[in-house]
Amino acid sequence: MPLGVGAAGASVTRRVITAAVLAVAASASADPRLTITHEPPPRSLRMRARAVAQTTPPARIKAPMPVAPPPLERAPETDEQGTVLRDLRQSVSFSLDLGYQVESASSSGMPSLGGDRHVPGRDYAQLRSYGFGEVFGSTRGLGLASLSTYFASRFQAVPRPQRTGPMGTDVAVAPPIATWFERSGLELRSGWAEVRDFLPRRWGLSRVRFRAGSQHVYGPWVTHLDGFHLAYDGPILTGSIYAGIRHSDYTRAQSEQRPGMFGASARFDLRGLPTPIPIAVQGEWLAISAASETEQPSSSSGLLQGDWRPRRDIAVIAQGRTLNGRAASQRLEVRARYRQVTNLVFDITRRTSSDWRWDPSLTAPDRDGDPTLARRYLDLGPVVPQYVGSVRAGTLIAENIDLLIRGAFAADARGPEDPPSSFAAPYLEIGGALEVRLRRQVAIGGSLLSRNTNHAAPAAPIVDVRDSPQMLPAVDARGEEGFTELGASVKLTLGARRFSTLFEVYGRRMRFGELYVDPLLAVPVDEVRIGGRVTLDAWVGRTLRLFAAYDVSSAFDMYPEITGYRSLRLMMSGVY
Repeated sequence: MPLGVGAAGASVTRRVITAAVLAVAASASADPRLTITHEPPPRSLRMRARAVAQTTPPARIKAPMPVAPPPLERAPETDEQGTVLRDLRQSVSFSLDLGYQVESASSSGMPSLGGDRHVPGRDYAQLRSYGFGEVFGSTRGLGLASLSTYFASRFQAVPRPQRTGPMGTDVAVAPPIATWFERSGLELRSGWAEVRDFLPRRWGLSRVRFRAGSQHVYGPWVTHLDGFHLAYDGPILTGSIYAGIRHSDYTRAQSEQRPGMFGASARFDLRGLPTPIPIAVQGEWLAISAASETEQPSSSSGLLQGDWRPRRDIAVIAQGRTLNGRAASQRLEVRARYRQVTNLVFDITRRTSSDWRWDPSLTAPDRDGDPTLARRYLDLGPVVPQYVGSVRAGTLIAENIDLLIRGAFAADARGPEDPPSSFAAPYLEIGGALEVRLRRQVAIGGSLLSRNTNHAAPAAPIVDVRDSPQMLPAVDARGEEGFTELGASVKLTLGARRFSTLFEVYGRRMRFGELYVDPLLAVPVDEVRIGGRVTLDAWVGRTLRLFAAYDVSSAFDMYPEITGYRSLRLMMSGVY
């Protein structure tokens, strides 16, 4: 294109642009005239019709009858890995445990502290084995929507070690370690049937439930009775009445000496009021009939408890218990929590000489004082006034470290008329535990516990000198001087209901007061025990569990005739 023509075209273009800019500026300086345009509304929107005022009141519409809720959808429990554990729609649950255990204690060939040389197989058995099992079952809504049942039984097959006596008779041989597995048979531990929501809803009667059978009831004492339990569970008032005969738990010798029991309880929780008050008051009462076979009189005990929670993370619980109308014990407990991971618990209990000796069925000593009776098991001597308290604190550090610290004490509160007791000596105790989790599958733990006992007076040793008799030391000066124990554990877990194993070791040193000195008989004043345990817990599928545990301990200084104790337990559990 020629140069002259291009220059002329560019000049014309510049003039046109300049004129357009001037026209826009002139229009902007004048008064603007704006025009509003509306887009058509979307077709999905519709205007509501205008409401017409009603001149007459509307007719009263009858409320519809309540409709039963839909059936429970499938919502099975799962673990962290999503493994299904249980289907909540199942109306029948069943569990069977079968086990076999072997215990042994080898002979060391040394005499006992009394100088006797016990012969294995004649004086005690070096090996004992037995089988055992447990059966659990429950139903929910089977046959009747409001009916639930539960039973738990235990059985064992124990061949008692025996030997042939001098007259050809069978003589029982003591087991290597004394346990309650000394008889064969089947025992029903618990079995009951319960109905609830079987009464009309008027006046809240649907909250009543009735249970009959062998059951545990929580009152002034945890009682196991064969009878009935009638309870009402309301938002403010909770009450119950129960009666029956005591179930034999420790020995079958008590099967014909079971006293009758009757009790009642009531709890008023003011937090259920329209204007909540953070206070709950509870009262319990339990009466036990006399047992003529054991010369035990009838007794009645009561309990009054107050629960005050001024804040969500603070609770103060005060409790008082009476026996036959006399104050038996008082207890105060304070619980506090800080940021969901730190807990602090303080409790102190004062026990008086009017309290029962062991439980509500044993309130008086034996008339003949026979120490070999089965009911004298765990006889802790006369009841003396005493203060017992403890402080526990636990926290979680960095989401992987669990820390627990505990301290406890006991103080003597005896008066001049109270007898001394070697089982109620003052003591000071301190301990703690630590567990560190590594990568969520491995946990390493350790524990420490130490107690120092302060007797009323130091025990003076008795020197065995001919023609020089000496008196035994005072009762409250006898017993252990204290102990210290250490423990460590390593645990591997691959998930709930999958596989886990635990390895733990422990050691304990006990110190005793020196009561007897004889140059020809070395009586130890302390004892060191070391032991360990290994457990394996594995699930095969969802319904079969395999468990194995092996325990071993070192030789006992108080029983030099044996080298130690070993135990192997194998269990198989099936869950349906």
